[in-house]
Amino acid sequence: MMKKDIRYVAISVALAAITFAGCSRFQEDDFFDESTALRVTHFNEDLKSRLVKQSSEDNYGWVIQYFVRGTEEKDFEGFNLFGRFYADGKVTLASNHRFLRNGRANKYTECTSIYEMLSEDGPILAFNSWNDILTVFADPVDPSQAPSNLVSDGEGMSGDHNLIFQGYEGDNILFHGQRHFAGVRFVPCDRPWQDYMADTDALLNEITNSTITSYYVICGTDTLYFKNLRSGVVTYCERVNDPLFPSVFNCVFTPTGFCLQHKNSIGSTTFKDFTLAEDKSCLKSENDSVQVVPTWDTYIVNTRNTIWNFDQEEMTEEQKNLLAQIDVEFGKFNPNYSLAKVGLGRSTGSGAVRGLVFTFYTNAAKTKTNTAGLLLSTTRPAYGQMQISTTGDEATDRNFTNISSKCDLEALARQFAASLAGTYNIVPDSYFLPTGCELLAVGEGNKYTLKP
Repeated sequence: MMKKDIRYVAISVALAAITFAGCSRFQEDDFFDESTALRVTHFNEDLKSRLVKQSSEDNYGWVIQYFVRGTEEKDFEGFNLFGRFYADGKVTLASNHRFLRNGRANKYTECTSIYEMLSEDGPILAFNSWNDILTVFADPVDPSQAPSNLVSDGEGMSGDHNLIFQGYEGDNILFHGQRHFAGVRFVPCDRPWQDYMADTDALLNEITNSTITSYYVICGTDTLYFKNLRSGVVTYCERVNDPLFPSVFNCVFTPTGFCLQHKNSIGSTTFKDFTLAEDKSCLKSENDSVQVVPTWDTYIVNTRNTIWNFDQEEMTEEQKNLLAQIDVEFGKFNPNYSLAKVGLGRSTGSGAVRGLVFTFYTNAAKTKTNTAGLLLSTTRPAYGQMQISTTGDEATDRNFTNISSKCDLEALARQFAASLAGTYNIVPDSYFLPTGCELLAVGEGNKYTLKP
């Protein structure tokens, strides 16, 4: 799995020797003749000053995007922790993560402890007393006492409470665990902590759901996939079904998108941070070169649980006349029957089929409905498109067959189905979970609006 790539281990071992060369403080003439130990001391003072300054009353402290190495049996998502650092060595951490103990899981909790700047392998930020927010990730945990949602071999979650400085990224500070090497990023918080949590949850619910669980990862002409983004443990693969060599990425969510633990790539293009686009059509990487797009078009084309009904007012005169005749034929089968809707999807009766679905009222009061289905091919020829086609010998469900045995429904329905044949560009009302869409004919043709 990419997050356990040996390269990160090798890099982290070398960082202690080279990290200071890239730090502007050490390039100043004042420090040129200082010993390594004194340079580390001065750098630690500067790093602590940054932590404390962002923690002042005028600021909101830090969002700590915290990752663990995990275990061979189980991977874990990234976690949002929050911190305020004080000059006297105290630190207040907060979170609502799912591993909080003593009945506080998923509940906002604050805990104050102490921290220290060490110089063992270079600059180290050490949380060297127990803190309920963070230490749970580094707690070895007796395997016999491990929580049911935690696979444990005496290493717990393989998290770290000592963090080795890795570098600056603008105003952000990058660390990695001293023992297990997982990446940790400190980001200046821009709002009250509980607001950040609420806004992150709202964004998570906007871009993920239990209906659409796969995403296109698009870079130029290349397309790969993410699966199960909502879990925070993302499968990265070349195809959704039966992927050959999937990788596992760990991510943490923000009020604007999500961030992967490490930079990854498609060819020579790297990506790590994704932000929801203004038009909410996708999530864009930091340089806009990679897009993460939910597989909304596949959902519309292949949906099994929703019937997308046509707005009959948009039908051509020929189609309206056919529907009027179909309504008459329903009445011949049973005077209480009349046409209510016609759409694309899966019929609900015995021997259900996917394709063209007629929903009809089954009583004179028009309060009860049923469906009759005619098999019709709906495929996705390209991203964002639907192709509707017929073969002339489409199967029907039992309701359709029963009604057709006493009237001319089948011939009229096949004629109506043929009038829909064509390729359409799909314009959804929402890309992350469509509740309707427009079908725009490619070339000459009609426009249709579909709604549940």
